Amino acid sequence: MNPLTFTWYPPKHLSHRRPWRNFLSWGGLFGAALILLVCNLDGTPLLPQELVLAQVAQETTQMPFWSGDWLFPTLQGQAYHQQPFLGLLCLAIATHWGGVDGWMIRLPGAILAAVSVPLLYGLAREIFASWLGALFSALIYLTLFPVIYWGRLALLDGLVLFWVILTVFLGLRSRRDFRWSLGLGLSLTGLSLTQGLIGLLLGAVLLIFLAWDTPRLLSCGYFVLGVILGVFPALTWYWMQWLVYGQPAIQALLWPEMALDGGNVWPRLGFYPLAVLTSAWPWLIFALPGGKLAWQSLTWGWAKLILVWGGGYLGMICLLPLAQISYLLPFYPPLALAAGMMLNELSHWPDNHPYPQWWSLILYSLSGGFSLLGLSIFLNFSLDFTLLLDRSSLLLTLGAISLTFAVTAFLINRRNPQFMAILFWGMYVCLALFIRSAVIY
Repeated sequence: MNPLTFTWYPPKHLSHRRPWRNFLSWGGLFGAALILLVCNLDGTPLLPQELVLAQVAQETTQMPFWSGDWLFPTLQGQAYHQQPFLGLLCLAIATHWGGVDGWMIRLPGAILAAVSVPLLYGLAREIFASWLGALFSALIYLTLFPVIYWGRLALLDGLVLFWVILTVFLGLRSRRDFRWSLGLGLSLTGLSLTQGLIGLLLGAVLLIFLAWDTPRLLSCGYFVLGVILGVFPALTWYWMQWLVYGQPAIQALLWPEMALDGGNVWPRLGFYPLAVLTSAWPWLIFALPGGKLAWQSLTWGWAKLILVWGGGYLGMICLLPLAQISYLLPFYPPLALAAGMMLNELSHWPDNHPYPQWWSLILYSLSGGFSLLGLSIFLNFSLDFTLLLDRSSLLLTLGAISLTFAVTAFLINRRNPQFMAILFWGMYVCLALFIRSAVIY
């Protein structure tokens, strides 16, 4: 029998002469992500939101497993409808093993956020012909500050990132083999039972992408049946919630914590784009031309995915009156893909083709801004020796960021492609220094 008929057989562009390269990439990315996401998890006390989830998880551990009561989370004996049960169940298992401890309660989300890094590499290998573009995308995703910050908290965001990337990855695999559609449905179930609204939005994004890129899938009975069977557990759970608690529970689970602004749509439209502008540096410099490159390459699947996933998802959350910045997290993987593809294009530019001048100007400006911030902290240095170590760590982190941006800008001006390695390594070191500081939260 032809081994290509098996679903676990790798695609042709992954099974070439150097399988060790993919193995080292997966292992190296996971190890690097673990260092950033797991180290010093208990360095700061739990946030108020984390304490609420820890209380829900602790009450869940007191419910007998065979009773099925853990399917209906409670807080102080009252029904809890802010999140579905799956993410809370992961926290409950962690607290059952290690108690309500800062390190233990944050561990499940941190580990799954670390798994999402090599998983994004695998996703990029599905759509990019170049191994280097996939590696760049995973490294960019690993060194994005929001991914590390939210992935380290016990707010289920690490789990959401894992399910989001896994869902898109399985959706891409389903284009080549209908049997992956069952995994796609199960992954959508996992996402919907962790964060219901994001599950709906990502399902809409995938539907638009597949209708544009591979419309034959939507008319295939095997694909539709696999997805329906996969999402059946999620539909069943939400139906049970409706039977027990009624429509208010479903509304709270799928439409949570809206920011009611009196119908004024303009502040809402700028909320998430402004958050991207303040948190996605320095990779936003390369993501913007990467998006332009995708717009110019609409015949390719990777371009369609980046535009639909990035632009479509960002557009939907901008229109919805959402109140939490964590809903922006599923936007960062396509941002990393766009920036990674742009860096891959740069590696093939002719030697006489200069890099855009505005890249170095922005990096020099960022370097100067972080230098001024560090100088202001130094000049206002407190004589309180209890804060001396924390202040020193913060100054060291700001200095490392400023130096990284300055050296990168200098290399860009010199038309030196080594700026990519400097920027990757510098951002990783800066994030490692940052998580060692007690001022991280």
